[in-house]
Amino acid sequence: MDFSAALELMKSGRRMARRSWIQPGKYVYLEPESICLTPDKEEHTLAAHLRFVTADGTVQVGVQPSHAGLLADDWYDVDGEGGADGL
Repeated sequence: MDFSAALELMKSGRRMARRSWIQPGKYVYLEPESICLTPDKEEHTLAAHLRFVTADGTVQVGVQPSHAGLLADDWYDVDGEGGADGL
């Protein structure tokens, strides 16, 4: 699927990955808007953003897809029926 369709699924809580990613276990998900506490103990809105989970489980915050990722049609739903091995 393309990134537009993948983004719509991420909005509903799904995890997405690309078939072209070599290392297994990587995926992207949408972290919804939340409230965060700053060092000065003030509450602020943390805007919704994409997070990337690497193959070793590290979470990268505020990820932006590359041009190639935005134009790719190899996105798939990690938890969906197609999975990494399905089409």
